[in-house]
Amino acid sequence: MKMIKHKIFKLSIVALALSAASCNKFLDVNDTPNNPLEVPAATLLPVGLAGTAFANSNELNRFASTIMSVTAGVSGSPASYDIYEVSGANFGNQWSFEIYGGALINYKRMAEAGVRANSPVYAGVGKIMMAFTFAMATDAWGDVPYSEALLGDMELTTPRLDSQRDIYLGNEAEGIQSLFDLVREGLADLDRESILTIGSDDIVYGGDLAKWKRAGNSLLLRLALQISSVEPQVATQVIQEVLDRNMYITANDQNLAVRFGGQVGSQAPLWTLTRNSLFQNELLISTRFVNRLQGLSDPRLPLYVTRPTGDYVTLDNGFRGNLPAAADRSVYNSYAIGVGGEGPVRLLTNAQTAFILAEAVVRLGVAGDAT
Repeated sequence: MKMIKHKIFKLSIVALALSAASCNKFLDVNDTPNNPLEVPAATLLPVGLAGTAFANSNELNRFASTIMSVTAGVSGSPASYDIYEVSGANFGNQWSFEIYGGALINYKRMAEAGVRANSPVYAGVGKIMMAFTFAMATDAWGDVPYSEALLGDMELTTPRLDSQRDIYLGNEAEGIQSLFDLVREGLADLDRESILTIGSDDIVYGGDLAKWKRAGNSLLLRLALQISSVEPQVATQVIQEVLDRNMYITANDQNLAVRFGGQVGSQAPLWTLTRNSLFQNELLISTRFVNRLQGLSDPRLPLYVTRPTGDYVTLDNGFRGNLPAAADRSVYNSYAIGVGGEGPVRLLTNAQTAFILAEAVVRLGVAGDAT
């Protein structure tokens, strides 16, 4: 009798083990390969870069260009921007999906994947682009989630809003890292040894780390100029730091620019917003912009702006009378949007860097020739 009970007990243990194994295998169906828990850094890099470029040239671009009198809004959302009627609802997608739920979370996960793969080069690029994208967010909205952002998977779904000052300059007491130090960390990571190398997944520089270092330093210059009116000493120090390294964007082929595709569905958003039938009649070029460039005899004007009738057909901001025919209106030319929508979206450029350095000479007294 004892022998029978013993055999039954052993069979029960085996059955339990087989049942547990079967259960584990059965539950594995919930781990779909279409939504992997860990994504390789090489997959996240192009998605993040395209995400930042998309957010930069989509609705935020239409808004900024209108209130800065580069464009004039005649219908749709830009018509409201043109007379300073702005609603937060206009930018829900930019906030939730393009910036925080798009580019930024991809950079964070890319940096983490790079660390797991003993490849800090991905963390370096990720930190530089995170700093660029966070700066874009705070420049648009002021106080935004920063030090506690991107932690939703750790149950922190209501991050605090950090002040713009703390985002730019940091706050040691609050544990907030400055954008400047975030970029510096990224530059240091680019110099560390990595098992993996960046290549074709880098849709900007094709893995050229020297150009990424130039871009990171040009970003430091840009961030410094942004705070130069309120913190001139800090701005001067950062600019001099970059000048001493002599490693920043100095040629057009070093521009941090993201090219989109020329086919429907992959075109740059600025192309879609000025050429797609749903949006193309909502914007045209502002008279103020054309007058300004003509007054300066600026040779770039015909590259920036179209002349369908042979003349510039523009509109002054705030005008609400009879509109020129849609086919006659001056809009963005191919330099801005590409021949077929390829972009490129220029995030940091040689021209911009040169203007920043000129401003540093004039405004801050940094050594150099502003001309």
